[in-house]
Amino acid sequence: MEFRAGFTTSFQLVTVRKGPHHQRAHDTLVTIGRTGPSHIVLPADCDALAIWRVTVGSEGASGFGRWKLRIADGDALPRLPSGTTQGKGTRTFAYFSPKPYFEYAPVVHYDFADAPGTIVYTPANGGKRQIRFTSAADQRGTLRLPQHGYVTVSEHGKWHLSMT
Repeated sequence: MEFRAGFTTSFQLVTVRKGPHHQRAHDTLVTIGRTGPSHIVLPADCDALAIWRVTVGSEGASGFGRWKLRIADGDALPRLPSGTTQGKGTRTFAYFSPKPYFEYAPVVHYDFADAPGTIVYTPANGGKRQIRFTSAADQRGTLRLPQHGYVTVSEHGKWHLSMT
């Protein structure tokens, strides 16, 4: 899906799943700032999506609260580059390259330059997602891609990705 945040507001997108006894489980999918369109892949077991406006302070005044959401085709996503790429904000890449041999699993190296961020791998077949939250002390790392799927990078500042 494609999400466009308001002019001066940040939003948190949260997946909603049915739980026992009609309870709902809420998991933060991504936090999106005012960076233009962002592409996000919903997990296969998601029943609904909640959109929460991030407020600053007790007054709740954080700018305009408008947003737009549309369903985007998977083909509209940019392919995960084989070299190095950099960006800002939230971006989703598709990985559907042929494997040179069966056991091959590329590794994505990530570096959140300005602030901690999140990187999420969602398998194309609906399997279990891998989520990496970084901290101020640990903003670099690697993520192995065992099969075809989608990689979402989310941070308010700059990030760098490379694939080996």
